Amino acid sequence: MEKRDISIHIEHLTRVEGHGNIVINISNGNIEKCEWQVTEAPRFFEGMVRGRYFNEMHHIVSRICGICSIAHQVASLRATEAAMGISVSTQTVRLRKLALHAENMQSHLLHIGYLVLPDLLGLGSILPLAQTNKEELLLVIGLHRLANEMSDLIAGRTTHPQRLILGDFAKYPKEGELIILKERLKQSLPMFEKLAHLFKSLWAKIPPFERETEYIALNI
Repeated sequence: MEKRDISIHIEHLTRVEGHGNIVINISNGNIEKCEWQVTEAPRFFEGMVRGRYFNEMHHIVSRICGICSIAHQVASLRATEAAMGISVSTQTVRLRKLALHAENMQSHLLHIGYLVLPDLLGLGSILPLAQTNKEELLLVIGLHRLANEMSDLIAGRTTHPQRLILGDFAKYPKEGELIILKERLKQSLPMFEKLAHLFKSLWAKIPPFERETEYIALNI
């Protein structure tokens, strides 16, 4: 096999959460450097919350991420409630789970629809999909909008929610609103199935990636 010199330096890798560089140097077939460089600066949230009031914590830490702000907020609320011995109602638990499901749904749709799908179809971004794969693009946009509107209904807004508070909710969604949401989710099932079949048809284009992994942080 021919031994070659290869130098790869990709700055600010696109379509990933956060920022990072890839640096690979190969000399005479030997790997001299293979690095994933995290260039995002530390933001010191741990220091930022010191000395703040307990009922401010969940609003502050939700700013850690604009995509998963609900998850950060729920984690903060649960930690504060555990520390203060506060029990929450079954209704609060279920509403929080609905908010988390909405966030997971919109996050996954954002990932596979806006970031992964263009790569699998050989396109530079989602914009060309409007010409080449309009039906698939509208499918992703419609489901993503549903997830965002579900987040708005349960948590008050999709990013940095306001309704989740210590021990409860500041405002509950109305029963009629939840019934309409339930019907919309039922009606969306064929759309999700169609999206799943689309990615199944593109399975051969997904690079194989397997490694032995010890999962130690999963909530089963």
